[in-house]
Amino acid sequence: MRRRGNNGRNMAEYNLKPLWLVDGYNVIFADPAYWRFEKDDLEHAREFLADTLLDLAKHTGIEVVLVFDGKKIGHAGQIIERAPGFHIVYTTAQTTADSYIEKAAFRQRDNYRYIYVVTSDGPEQSQVSGSGAYRKSVRDLMHDIRADKKAQEEHSNFTQKQRVALAEQLCPDARDLLERLRRRK
Repeated sequence: MRRRGNNGRNMAEYNLKPLWLVDGYNVIFADPAYWRFEKDDLEHAREFLADTLLDLAKHTGIEVVLVFDGKKIGHAGQIIERAPGFHIVYTTAQTTADSYIEKAAFRQRDNYRYIYVVTSDGPEQSQVSGSGAYRKSVRDLMHDIRADKKAQEEHSNFTQKQRVALAEQLCPDARDLLERLRRRK
């Protein structure tokens, strides 16, 4: 028997990657020290958040829609595809990030098996859970980011150790030859 989703479609028709709808300013202002920005430099904080989430998305296979209120910046009304499965949305002056996220969670509920809304805004969390989306606090997001960074460091350290171990197994002549080849490029 095939599993069916809310609308009767086969589960195979769903995008099995989770979709994260992220309230950008809510994340930035929840932990300004982490995002390293000054009050007058939100552009830097937005870019750092986008880079961090893109890195996390690439390692975990999630799709991300990062949403910012666009009324006070020059990007109002733009949707930028930064990479496949990673979009940055700047809402129009008439739409808040909260309302955009609420509508997106409702519209996408039949297209994704799991939708997470990343915010620590209590009313927004309550609203989106009525659409079938899961809530993810900023604190949980920060935990995921730190865990991903730690896993990357461990992998990098392991890879470095493997390279050293291989070099130690080669005879000196082979090591010299490989080093000369490496330096030619």
